[in-house]
Amino acid sequence: MRYDKLWILWKISNWLFHHHLKPIASLSRFIIRVVLSADIPPELEIGKGTKFPHMALGSLFHPKVKIGSNCVLLHGITIGGKSGHKKLPVIGNNVWIGAHSIILGDISIGDNSVIGAGSVVVKDVPANAIVAGNPAKVIKYKNMFSGG
Repeated sequence: MRYDKLWILWKISNWLFHHHLKPIASLSRFIIRVVLSADIPPELEIGKGTKFPHMALGSLFHPKVKIGSNCVLLHGITIGGKSGHKKLPVIGNNVWIGAHSIILGDISIGDNSVIGAGSVVVKDVPANAIVAGNPAKVIKYKNMFSGG
């Protein structure tokens, strides 16, 4: 398996954070923020195989968001909470999130889903769904037998 460069940088800061080296982890987060204009906290949970094709340029993640394995996250996305609510999004496995999408609140994004570019997602997305729009709505479901 070939790892994404940004995932490796995040994994190093995540390891530092969990081994009580928080000042160094914070420095790593700062470097990612300055160089890529992306906020990827070291305490964020990201599954193996997740890729950032555009190095998450301009993206913002709440520290307690959970992102599954083998996801693809394009640039300019925001994943976080809603004002007055403590729970955060949980992103399933094999989810593709288009550029400039916003995912907010106590919601879950089902496995194998696709979030269209520029979507604003504030409700749960079922597994295998393709959603788009503001607010995001299910456009169709993937046919898992034909690969599409």
